Amino acid sequence: MDTTKVSAVAGNRAGGESAVPPIFRKLLIDNAHTHTKLGQIQLLVNLESPNVTREQYLSVLKKMYGLYAVLEPKLEKAINWGEIGIDFNQRSRLVWLERDLQKFGISGESLSEIPLCSDVIELNTLSEVLGSMAVVEGSSAGATATAQKIANSNLKLGPENGAAFFNNYGEKKQEMRAAFAKVIAVQNINENEFLSGGKKAFDLFYTWLSSE
Repeated sequence: MDTTKVSAVAGNRAGGESAVPPIFRKLLIDNAHTHTKLGQIQLLVNLESPNVTREQYLSVLKKMYGLYAVLEPKLEKAINWGEIGIDFNQRSRLVWLERDLQKFGISGESLSEIPLCSDVIELNTLSEVLGSMAVVEGSSAGATATAQKIANSNLKLGPENGAAFFNNYGEKKQEMRAAFAKVIAVQNINENEFLSGGKKAFDLFYTWLSSE
């Protein structure tokens, strides 16, 4: 299942092998076990089927909303993204989740009733924040394959009718991935802290998405 794959950052990138900092690949290798387990979560596996139901799809959107509604604001406030050349608003996925849910009649009070992730990861340094963000960016890149499967399923959903979350960067996906990798490459990264932040994010994704 591709929804949470950071491998898409380290694998399907623009600019070839040299465009990606080696630390991205180490992040994936160090979390390979968790990455594999993520791909086995039934909630997400359901999206692989051409016969995915409306209820199954909505369950995924709600679960993702419960995570991003907590994680994304924390990441946004953790550092001054503009100072390192990143427009955080351009990378927001929460707005796309809200838009998708609205397409299914979920907004306002009904949106506030969606359970939120209660686990809050602590990110104490720039390197930790960037490590966690690398996992989020990887999940957005990996969502491309999921978007294609949803579009070809019986639901036939695209960015305009309920699958904007999975199509978030659209035609700019390669550009956005390359831009993030470039920012990481020029930072004075503490490798241990970066990997620690990435592991925290990987573990959070798995713990939340695998919970009932």
